[in-house]
Amino acid sequence: MSLSSNIAIFSTPNPTKSFIFSYSCPQTHISNAPRKPQQDRIFRIKGPSTLSGHIIISGSKNSSLALLAATLCCSGSSLLHNVPNVSDIEAMASILRSLGAKVEAFDGKMMVNSDGVGKLQVDSEEMKKIRGGFFVIGPLLARFGEAVVDLPGGCDIGKRPVDLYLRGLRALGAVVELRQVE
Repeated sequence: MSLSSNIAIFSTPNPTKSFIFSYSCPQTHISNAPRKPQQDRIFRIKGPSTLSGHIIISGSKNSSLALLAATLCCSGSSLLHNVPNVSDIEAMASILRSLGAKVEAFDGKMMVNSDGVGKLQVDSEEMKKIRGGFFVIGPLLARFGEAVVDLPGGCDIGKRPVDLYLRGLRALGAVVELRQVE
């Protein structure tokens, strides 16, 4: 038998506002200039030549995780652009699906429809996959006035406490309970 913890969070005000989130990135193109082998890890620019060209900047994983969680505040569908195709993003999509959202990924975009979301508790196995799963607390609290989540996983760096999140929620008027679960 193993022990784990989960957190129940309740708000006192009744959520009444709708939120709309949008994220987009302009398309860019890569220059066709020939590439030279890398000699140093330092860029050295000499002479009066002007650098020019275009590169494609991939989407930020951490920003995308927060925006995916924020779709829980919206009714209907939200389309996010320039979402990177990495395992943490798929784990967050799985968390949203476990709550009842419909999530589709295509061509660097993600469509999230949160109309079917009705659960207040995130599946514990899904929550253990990524630390960013903790981002769903705020949107669930705003939408339903309550959220129940396990402590997040997914961190190989070492201990990274969540007390800062919990203090912030308390400062906003939420009641936070830490419970032992068998």
